[in-house]
Amino acid sequence: MLEDLIVYAAVACAALYAGWRLLPAGARFSLAEHSATMALGLGFAKADPEAVALRQRRAAARSKSACGGCSGCAGKQGPQPVRFINKGNL
Repeated sequence: MLEDLIVYAAVACAALYAGWRLLPAGARFSLAEHSATMALGLGFAKADPEAVALRQRRAAARSKSACGGCSGCAGKQGPQPVRFINKGNL
C-alpha cells in the first residue's frame, strides 16, 4: 500500500513537471505570477517590495505588447526584401 502511494506520488510529480515544461513561456509566467499572488493573499509568503515592483513592470509591459512585453523584436525593421537570383547572373 505504501509503495503504491510512493509510485503514485512519483508519477504525479513527473506529470506535473512535464506539463510545466511543455507549457508556453507566457502561460508559465502567468501561472507563476498568479500562484505568487495567491500565496501572498493566503499568507504563505511575505510581500517583497522588489518582487511587487517587478510584477507591476511585467504587467505594464504585457499591456503594451501582445506577445508578453519582451524587447526581442523591437529592433526588427519589418519584412526583409525578397531577392531574386537568376541562373544567368551566376
